[in-house]
Amino acid sequence: MRKKRVFAEGAAYHVTSRTNAKSRVFEKNLGRKIMLLVLEEAKEKYAFTLHNFCIMPTHIHLLITPASGTNLSRIIQWIKTHSARRWNSIHGSKDHLWGERFFSRPLNNFQDYISVNNYIDQNAIKAGLVCNAQDWKASGAYYIANGISGLVDYFPMQQHAYIKLLPPPKK
Repeated sequence: MRKKRVFAEGAAYHVTSRTNAKSRVFEKNLGRKIMLLVLEEAKEKYAFTLHNFCIMPTHIHLLITPASGTNLSRIIQWIKTHSARRWNSIHGSKDHLWGERFFSRPLNNFQDYISVNNYIDQNAIKAGLVCNAQDWKASGAYYIANGISGLVDYFPMQQHAYIKLLPPPKK
């Protein structure tokens, strides 16, 4: 049986989703461009803060806070559906782009937020794709380092004000 998702109004979430059979869909620029375009369109359609992201060859990472009344599952479903439609349209395919359902977890405090943010930034480095996080063009680190606005919602020195602190889980 599936594990029930934990949702908390105003919380930031670390979201990951893998491609079907870990296929390297986002290895080439076209796949990453499709994903970036879909993320931009999702921001126009849904109210959410995208604190950070990284598009890896076989998966994506998002650090996201849905706005009040906005459903995280609906946002991710839309992103996955529309990226698959675009990919399949361009490649004349009807295959599944995404694998199993997405993983998400709410962040518990500001230190957790910092840890996840750093983890997302380090992904492309650990995979040997770049030496510096800001060199991976399909990442929030690149957008922030190059002052590219619109996709990543970056609030220097004020970020903690946008993170809802969750109570510790009950044992």
